[in-house]
Amino acid sequence: MYAKCGSIDDAIKVFENSPSSDVVVWSSMTSGYAKHGLGQKALDVFKKMKRHGVRPNHVTFVSLLEACGSIPSLAQGRQIHIQIMSYGFESNVVVGNALIDMYIKCGSLAEAHKVFNGLPNHDVVTWGTMITGYAHHGQGHEALELFDKMKQEGVHPDNVLYANILKVCGNMAALGQGRQLHAESLGRGLQSDFLIGNALVDMYSRCGSMDEAHKVFNKMPHRDIVSWGALIGGYARQSDFKMAQQCLNDMQLEGCKPDKVIFLIILAACSRKGLVDEGFQYFKSMSEEYGITPSIEHHTCLVDLLGRAGHLDDAENLLSNMPMPPNLKGWGSLLSSCKTYGDLERGRRCFDQMLRLDSRNASAYVQMSNIFADADMWADAHKVEELRKKAGAWKKPAQAWIEVDNKIHGFDVGDNSHPQSDFIYAKLKVLSRQMKEEGYVPKVELVVKPVSDEDKEDALCGHVEKLAIAYGLVSTPPGTTLRAAKSLRVCTDCHSATKIISKLEKREIFIRDAYRLHHFKDGACSCNDFF
Repeated sequence: MYAKCGSIDDAIKVFENSPSSDVVVWSSMTSGYAKHGLGQKALDVFKKMKRHGVRPNHVTFVSLLEACGSIPSLAQGRQIHIQIMSYGFESNVVVGNALIDMYIKCGSLAEAHKVFNGLPNHDVVTWGTMITGYAHHGQGHEALELFDKMKQEGVHPDNVLYANILKVCGNMAALGQGRQLHAESLGRGLQSDFLIGNALVDMYSRCGSMDEAHKVFNKMPHRDIVSWGALIGGYARQSDFKMAQQCLNDMQLEGCKPDKVIFLIILAACSRKGLVDEGFQYFKSMSEEYGITPSIEHHTCLVDLLGRAGHLDDAENLLSNMPMPPNLKGWGSLLSSCKTYGDLERGRRCFDQMLRLDSRNASAYVQMSNIFADADMWADAHKVEELRKKAGAWKKPAQAWIEVDNKIHGFDVGDNSHPQSDFIYAKLKVLSRQMKEEGYVPKVELVVKPVSDEDKEDALCGHVEKLAIAYGLVSTPPGTTLRAAKSLRVCTDCHSATKIISKLEKREIFIRDAYRLHHFKDGACSCNDFF
C-alpha cells in the first residue's frame, strides 16, 4: 500500500519491522523498489531473500524483471532469466511477458523474440509487448507483420494495442493500413474510445491527411490536451503555421490551456517557418501568462529558431547563457545551422562541445565532415571521418518505406534486394537525365568519399527516399499520390530532386522524415526549402 501510494520510505520501515518473512513480504518490497525506479535496490532485496532461504514465486520474478528493465541491465536480466528457468517459471505467460518487456527495454530484440517464440501460449499482452517493442526500436515493418499474424491467430487487439499500431502507421506514412485499422476499430464498436480517437488524429496528421485528421477530431465526443496536440502538431509538421495557430486559439476558447508539450509544438512550428518574433512572443507568454517554467527543450527550440533564421550569434549566445547547461541537441541544432550558412569556425566550436558531451555521437562527426566538404576542405573532412571511426561512432543507417496497395516496402541505402530493383534503378536513370534537363545539379559534395563525381552521383541515386519514390512511380497509376517515410532527415539533394520529380511526373509526394512532413507538388515543397 505504501509503495503504491508513493511513500517508499514508509514501505521500507514496515518491511524491516515485519515479523513475517514469507515470499509475499519480500516480493512486495522488490515490486515497490522496481515501481519507484530503484531497480538495483530491488535486486539487492532479492539477494537477501535468497540468503534467508525464501523461495521466489512468479510475482517475485516479474518485479525483478521490471527492475532490470528500469536500470537497464541486460546482464542482470539474463541472470534472472536463468533463475526463472531453474525454478520452472519459463512457461508462465505473465513471467514470459515480463521477460519480453525486459529484453526490449535492455535493447535485445532478438532475445525478446526468442522468448516470444518459446512461450506455449500468447495472450494479448504478449503480442502487444512484442509489437510495441518492434515499434519502439524503429522496426515498424516487423511490428505491422506481427500485428497481422496476431489477428490471423484469432487474438483481438485491445484499445492500447490499436493506438500503438496506429502510431506505427503514422511513422511509416502507411495511410492505407491506417484507414483499415480505423475501419476495424469502428467495426469493433471502439469509435468512442478516447485513446483510439487521439491515435487516429495523430496517424492521419503524420500521413499528411489533415482533412481526415480534422474529421476524426470533430467527431470525438471528448477532447483533451493530447487531442489538440495531435492536431496542432499535424499542421506544424506541414509548415501550416496559420492553421496551427488557429487550432491553438480554438483550444483555449474551449477552456483547454496549453501545457509544456503544446508550447514545444508551437515553438517548433515557428522554427520551421522562420518566425523569430512570434516564437519569442510564445516563449515569453509561457511564464508570464501561463506560469510555465521553460525547460531545456523550450530553450533548445529557440536556439533552433534563431539558427535556422540565420541569427547564429544570437543562437550561440543563448546556448551559452541558458539557465541550465546546454545539451547535445542544442549544440547539434546550432551545428546544423552552421552547415546551412557555411559558418566554419562556429561549427568547430559546436563540434568540440558535442564531443565533450558525447564523443560517440555520429551526427556531430557527419555534420562537421559535411561542413568541411562544403568548404572544399577535403583533407579535414576525411580526418573527421577517421576520428568518427576511431571513436566507434557508427552512423545509424537510413531506411525508407513506401506503402503500395496497402503493403509496406522498405529500402536501405543502395538497396538491390527488392524484386523490382531493375525497374527502380532504370526509372532513376531516366529521371536523372530528365531532372538535369530541368536544371537539377546533383549535390556530389554530400558524398564524402575519395571517388569520382560519377560514382558520387550513383551513390546519391541509392539514397533511400529516391528508391522508395522510384518504386512508387513504377508501381502505381499516373497521378497517384505517393507517401513515403524516412528514418532520418531528408538530405538537400533528395529534397531538390523530389521537387523536380513532382513536376515531371505530375504527382503529389509526401515524405515524412524524422523532423517534419514534406509535401511536394508542381515542383515546390510545403517547407519552402526552409528545413
